[in-house]
Amino acid sequence: MAQHGVNSVRLPIGYFHFLSGADSGRFASLMKGTEFEKYVPVYEGAWQRILAGIEKARAHNIGVLVDLHGAPGGQNKDGHCGLSDGKCSMWHGLHSGKHQKTTIQILVDLAEALAGYDNVVGLELLNEPANNSDLESFYSKAISAIRNSSNPQAKQMPIFLGDAWVTGHYANYVGQHTSGGSPLALDHHVYRCFTPQDHNMSAEDHARNIDPDGNGKTAGWLRDISNRAHGSLIIGEWSGALNPHSFQLSKIQSKLEARTLWSQSQWRAFERFTAGYYYWTLKKEGGPDPGWCFYTAVEKGSMPPSLNPLQGRQPNMQQIQGILQQELKNNYEGHCRYWDGQGGGKYEHWRYEQGFQIAIADALEFIKAGSEIGFTHNLAMLRLAAHEQESGKSGFLWEFEHGYKAGAAAATRALYA
Repeated sequence: MAQHGVNSVRLPIGYFHFLSGADSGRFASLMKGTEFEKYVPVYEGAWQRILAGIEKARAHNIGVLVDLHGAPGGQNKDGHCGLSDGKCSMWHGLHSGKHQKTTIQILVDLAEALAGYDNVVGLELLNEPANNSDLESFYSKAISAIRNSSNPQAKQMPIFLGDAWVTGHYANYVGQHTSGGSPLALDHHVYRCFTPQDHNMSAEDHARNIDPDGNGKTAGWLRDISNRAHGSLIIGEWSGALNPHSFQLSKIQSKLEARTLWSQSQWRAFERFTAGYYYWTLKKEGGPDPGWCFYTAVEKGSMPPSLNPLQGRQPNMQQIQGILQQELKNNYEGHCRYWDGQGGGKYEHWRYEQGFQIAIADALEFIKAGSEIGFTHNLAMLRLAAHEQESGKSGFLWEFEHGYKAGAAAATRALYA
């Protein structure tokens, strides 16, 4: 995976994988009364295998986003939540309150169990939860419970929220509630193969819709959602799959070429508008399938050999540093000129300069590791909190934030110059 530019994986688990093997005595009360209580012996070895997988990923410098894919009662009506009864009992019925309370405690325990692994990049509270009147309140309670953990690493765990297919609402929620000590991110899933509308659109039209260099509806929508969430948006699931009719409508003779156009248009859009993306799946059971299997997509050529645009490149660090010093000079002068012309008192422009310089230093560390800053806003908030602690409160702390974000953007431009 690392050789193909993968630096993070999303690992879906059920609550029963965790509770059955993490500490059966301690967590027995949380399993009591759940649908999987009687199956504890089946899953008692699961958690140790999950931890072994996290350790193996760490050995290859790969991060792990742990996703609670199945919660007590079922957070959606689909079988992938762990239940096939379609009742969605986490939100409906006599036991919904108990299921929600139990799930929150499970999430706190999960955060604490994972806190010691420095390659765990976050915890996703629920996969594809059904939208309902309790969900936002549940998210707020779960976030608060994790942030009040006695484990200092757990309380700072990055938290990812499934968008429940009301993406705009939860993009606003993430944008309003994230902070330096409480990083949040939004997870949206992109598939274009399930609805009649999807079926009646050609592969080229699907690709045009999401092409980041065009004026496609989906590309514009992604840009807007990302802006609302301050850039803290990931695509937790996507694939190269399309309905057969989309290929039949295509004017491209080769199905592989049509799939490649669709797959790589998505990839470029996610590179530009999101902080990360996870192909579903890494390896699909059964025969080769470039639509749903990343390995096959790479082997067949519908996906590039590496997801990392920097792979194989040797950035000229001296050249990049030179560009950034000039960017710092130009941006600082422009910032001072603009705000001094607005009036409003004695500004503290040195904060802008310092923010820009710190962003450059951070970006260079990422570049040396063959990567880029992803969650710029969250990192800016962390640096801002440290800056405030060091320099004291001020009405002009925003200048530091503006400088940091400008510096991070300049580093990206310099990297691809």
